[in-house]
Amino acid sequence: MTARAPRRMLNEVKKTPSVSAKDLQKYLAHANIFVDTSTIRKTLNKNGVHGRTPRRKPLLSKKNIAARLKFAKEHLDVPQHYWQNILDIYSLWVCCFTGI
Repeated sequence: MTARAPRRMLNEVKKTPSVSAKDLQKYLAHANIFVDTSTIRKTLNKNGVHGRTPRRKPLLSKKNIAARLKFAKEHLDVPQHYWQNILDIYSLWVCCFTGI
């Protein structure tokens, strides 16, 4: 591997941080640089670029959970025709504004 190959890899990773080692391998193959994916990973690790999975945020915050529970308790005894009316209004809105 030439001295330019690691620079090419780093530049490509800077452009698209979520690029995989396989994609980098294909990218380098277009430039007639043939390396294994493990070599790509090792080279990137030596240059301070490590593969990480982003942390997943919680789907609902405590504030959101409390608000949903409050809404559910407030609307527990609402009659069926109330919800049917809301569904009718929503379906009318969908038909008018989406062209369905």
